[in-house]
Amino acid sequence: MSTLMNVSLMIYFALVSLIGTFGNGIILLAYGNRWNSSKSTSVIFILILACVDLWTCLIVVPTIAIMEYREFEVPTLLCRFYSFSKILIIISSLIMSFIALDRFLNIAVPHYRLLNPRRVKVSNKVISVNYCVFIFYTHLVDY
Repeated sequence: MSTLMNVSLMIYFALVSLIGTFGNGIILLAYGNRWNSSKSTSVIFILILACVDLWTCLIVVPTIAIMEYREFEVPTLLCRFYSFSKILIIISSLIMSFIALDRFLNIAVPHYRLLNPRRVKVSNKVISVNYCVFIFYTHLVDY
């Protein structure tokens, strides 16, 4: 890879990481105190999405930058971390889909609360535990 391309790619990753970290940090500061008292599922989804995206901007994007800079010649541990962290992007998309579903249900059937704050928090915990079990299991498997 040419030097100019490499430098521009590192600048891009640094900007994405900095802007994403700053933006998600602001969201967590603005909405963070509403977690326990929230009656709105949208606030809970926004907080969960901000946490996942903050992790992605702080950890995953710099890891991708390191791997690109080294042309993917990295230690096995970093390569495994990278492959498992990509799942966070899928989880982020899933959370945005749930936000869209929640908004649709609030408009289509406003008096029937399929997604209430308690169900959202419980489902978030179930997804988190399953993700952790998946990561733990895949680390036990030797490739």
